[in-house]
Amino acid sequence: MPPSIPHHHSSLPASTEVPTTGVWHGTTGRLTDPRHSPTTISSAAIDLDQPRQGITLAGQGVSPPSSLLRLDLRSDCRLTDHWVRGSDVTAIYETAHESANDRHLRTTAMWRLHPSDGATRAWELIASAQTSLLQSDSVLAVVSEIDATDIMWGTCTDGAVHWHADPSPDATCVLLGRGKAAGSGSTSVLVAAHPGDARRLTVRRDGERFIVECWLFSTELEKGVLLRSRVLAAVGPAADATRWAGDLAATFAASPPMLTT
Repeated sequence: MPPSIPHHHSSLPASTEVPTTGVWHGTTGRLTDPRHSPTTISSAAIDLDQPRQGITLAGQGVSPPSSLLRLDLRSDCRLTDHWVRGSDVTAIYETAHESANDRHLRTTAMWRLHPSDGATRAWELIASAQTSLLQSDSVLAVVSEIDATDIMWGTCTDGAVHWHADPSPDATCVLLGRGKAAGSGSTSVLVAAHPGDARRLTVRRDGERFIVECWLFSTELEKGVLLRSRVLAAVGPAADATRWAGDLAATFAASPPMLTT
């Protein structure tokens, strides 16, 4: 694996297909992504009552199932409200108030179907946090767990994503390969944190699974302040993965950061 592979973002789509967004399907807080991507996955589903499970993927090239964009509030929480509007499903979680150490966090999570072509499928988690205390610990994690064989770290400079074999403190994304051979059905997974948001990207390995943690809101949260951040995840073919993942990560990095009020 080369130590550094520059990838320059192209203004032209990789596929002749027009990127589609889709609409979440389902009821009672259990929803599925209906978009068709025959070369990657057959199902992607989310249970809003279980935010720590995130989006569960199953199908060709992603067996055993992987989980993407899991919301870890670092404490027990309950779902207080949710709604679906087209490609966005929004859920509100509040931490349990039984503990004296409770942070009194109210977190809004929006899982969005990110525009994708026929060969890839992508999602975005937009998270916001506020507290009823005068000051509280706001740190939470967006976690993805993927069965993979190798990993590359991506840094974004001047609109280009550069892939590295070794970890970098400046990395804003990672690309995980699911199999050494880039044959039919083999997939890769991209996880990207927005570089304009306060974040810390860590990766640890548990057997054959990689656990990618995007730590958000590293500052103390004061009453009346609303923090926002977002994380992107995508699955696509292993063949030419650095190109499609680089395109997605570069476009994501170039978009305006979320406003904090």
